[in-house]
Amino acid sequence: WNQMHLCKNVFVTDGSCMTSTSTQNPSLTFMAITARASNYAIKEIKKGNI
Repeated sequence: WNQMHLCKNVFVTDGSCMTSTSTQNPSLTFMAITARASNYAIKEIKKGNI
């Protein structure tokens, strides 16, 4: 979910979450990672966990 361990309400969804660079434009990958993290964050907020 790209959620930080020390600060549960921080999600990293940019290029720094990748371990290496790609040879092609990673924009769609970053959008997918952000959408996934956003959906998870919304569920956790509704549960009161973050």
